[in-house]
Amino acid sequence: MQGFVSPIQVFRNFMISNPFKWWIILASLLISSIIIPVVICICRKKHWYDTLDSRKAHTGNIPRLGSIGFVTAFILTGIFYTLHDRAISASFIPIAVGGAIIFAFGIIDDFLNLRARNKLFVQIVATVIVVASGFRFKFIFEWEMPVFLSITLTFLWIIGIINAYNLIDGLDALCASLSFLALFTYSFIFLFSSEGSSVICLLLCAAILGFLIYNKPKAKIFMGDGGSQFLGFMIATLPLFETTRNYEQNKFFIILNLVSIPMIDCFAAIWRRLRDHKGIMSPDKKHLHHKLLNIGFTKTSAVVFLDIIQILICISVILSMALKGTRAKLLLSATFIMMLVFFTVIHYNNRRKMQQAS
Repeated sequence: MQGFVSPIQVFRNFMISNPFKWWIILASLLISSIIIPVVICICRKKHWYDTLDSRKAHTGNIPRLGSIGFVTAFILTGIFYTLHDRAISASFIPIAVGGAIIFAFGIIDDFLNLRARNKLFVQIVATVIVVASGFRFKFIFEWEMPVFLSITLTFLWIIGIINAYNLIDGLDALCASLSFLALFTYSFIFLFSSEGSSVICLLLCAAILGFLIYNKPKAKIFMGDGGSQFLGFMIATLPLFETTRNYEQNKFFIILNLVSIPMIDCFAAIWRRLRDHKGIMSPDKKHLHHKLLNIGFTKTSAVVFLDIIQILICISVILSMALKGTRAKLLLSATFIMMLVFFTVIHYNNRRKMQQAS
């Protein structure tokens, strides 16, 4: 990857070239942080509070629909930026359209609690738009996948990650902070090959940051299903922008690591519910963050702890981009194995805690 020959120079060029991008990133932050207080007031007036269920750890009446702030900020600034940078506009349009569909029906779900199969249908429609536009994983390391397998993997990937981020949204700032860190890492990866893609990721980072001002513990507002599903969709699709061959060959495992916290938690939930003969969408209090609370973490320390783990994953991914070749593959593989070990340790510590309490 030629850009890594002088990363400092590449970063310097990105910082000082085209000041317009920094103004539009700042605009994304400001729009998000300005809209959300308005949404809070409206939600309180209309009594649009987040529903309580067995997978959520909060109590009391907390306004929802915070996603209106950061999604609106991202879509508006994203469209404005792509009008300025036509090189990225063709790639951004199908992702923006798919994301808007996910968001719109997510908002409807926040009010009407749609049936799981209806939500899945909407997710499939949005995913088809993206995949039909040519976005897909093409390589698993050096092996170039057949088109059918490539499309199938990408399709399942997007659907899975949408729901993984929806399920991880159980503590103040957890989904938003994990999303911010993953997207910021995407922006760094794209920095060395596609400035436009990097800016798009930073626009969403800035919008999320505006939301986190109000979502940090103790949260004044939640993002709701519209927000968590939208973030899952964007995190699943934005890294599908095509770039250098080194990234393309390692892309699947790079992204697999970056989303490993919500993804492994989602797989564990599916396995747990199938094992217990329950619907895979039925809520429970056995997610990773619930286990951390059960073994002694506070709500805030659990979020900080998971964010630290996510930061370490992000550092590992960035290092893998610099290492290239076999060393990159070994680092990515080792990182994912460590995440599996991490989940296993937390699982058995939680089980021991429950046995001691019974």
